[in-house]
Amino acid sequence: MLPAREKIARIIGNFDLVGGLSGGDIATIHHLRTQSGDFALKSGEGLPQGMFASEAFGLKLMAECNVATPEIIEQNEDFLLMRYLAPGRRDERSAGVMLARLHSRHAEQFGLDRDTYLATRLQNNKRNADWADFYFRQRIFPLLGELAVSDLMRWEKFSERARPFVAGCGRPALLHGDLWSGNLYYSVTGPVFIDPACYFGDPLIDIAMTRLFGGFGGDFYQAYHAVTGKRESEADLLRIYQLYPLLVHARLFGGGYYRNACALRDAFL
Repeated sequence: MLPAREKIARIIGNFDLVGGLSGGDIATIHHLRTQSGDFALKSGEGLPQGMFASEAFGLKLMAECNVATPEIIEQNEDFLLMRYLAPGRRDERSAGVMLARLHSRHAEQFGLDRDTYLATRLQNNKRNADWADFYFRQRIFPLLGELAVSDLMRWEKFSERARPFVAGCGRPALLHGDLWSGNLYYSVTGPVFIDPACYFGDPLIDIAMTRLFGGFGGDFYQAYHAVTGKRESEADLLRIYQLYPLLVHARLFGGGYYRNACALRDAFL
């Protein structure tokens, strides 16, 4: 059942429900059709307050970097209404160049002027001049506290060993923040980024997530690195940065995600 059907009709006119669209496990996405065009409606029950506002803000922030995102029609606590984009051909090279373009926007400090959601978990984006401190104290250790882990000393030891790798990140870059394959949509107009969890950080955060969950081919990485170049200790950094999404998944979904995170951690110990 669509939320606030009358409210939506006042915005776009009478519409037909075409069907559902693919997306994550958090919200439902409907395809709506009107005489003036098609729309995508994202909604869900029991979602945190401000989640759609966070997503809309991230989409607008990325669009300012000349990165393709869906056009936002309306956003409130009940739903996010966007212009529908028909599916198109896969173009990984253009997607890689687009990610490099996103990462070319910089800030003076890591974080953001507001917190943003990764799935249903609110990220602490308090600005910080020290990336290693931001990553471990505003990303990793809060999650370990929520998970009530029994091996915190091993995580402390790991952070001491990994800190020199993380410390040399360079300038804070604008991140998508949740770049798994489901959040890169190939539309008829080209690749489009959706469902972001933006903040300024090490650009390899995004690359690490693409490597963790798969779905990105060689053309994507070749096009990206042709613009950005490769980093020293990149392989180690990718493993370190994969810990964050693994711990988020452990917190939200349980399963074997924490064991996978521990395996990555222990490779450094």
